[in-house]
Amino acid sequence: MMIKQNEIEQFIPQRKPFIMIDELSKADEKGFISKFNIRDNNIFLKNNIVSESALVENIAQTCAAGFGYINSMKENEEPKLGFIGAVSKLTVNKKAKIHSSLTTEVQILNTFDNIHLIEGTVFEKNQKLVSCQMKIVIA
Repeated sequence: MMIKQNEIEQFIPQRKPFIMIDELSKADEKGFISKFNIRDNNIFLKNNIVSESALVENIAQTCAAGFGYINSMKENEEPKLGFIGAVSKLTVNKKAKIHSSLTTEVQILNTFDNIHLIEGTVFEKNQKLVSCQMKIVIA
C-alpha cells in the first residue's frame, strides 16, 4: 500500500464527506490502483445503491491520488490540482451497493505536457462495474 486511508487527504483536493477513495495501492508511470469500501454514511447512497457519478468520481480521485503521489516523489512538492477536461466512452455495467469493496484501475493511455488521457475501470470482485476515459489536466 502506497497511501493509507489516514494519509489520502494529503494527495487529493476532496474532503469528507466527498472522499471516494480509501487507499492507493499502486502508482507509476503506467497507471494507478485504488481501493474503496462503500460505507453506510456515503453521501452518494440512495436506496443502498451508489450513483454512477460517484463511481466516475472514484476514478477521478484515483487519478488525483496517483498523480499527486508521483509528483510528490519526483519533485518533493505538494500535489498539484488537476481538472477533468472531458469524460468519454462511459460504460455502466452494474451499480455498486452499500458495503461493496471496490478496486479501481487507471491506465495512462497518453500524455502531452500536463494533459493525460486515462482509462479507468471500477471493479467489485473482478466484475467490471463502470469504465470510462478521461482527459485530466494538471495545473
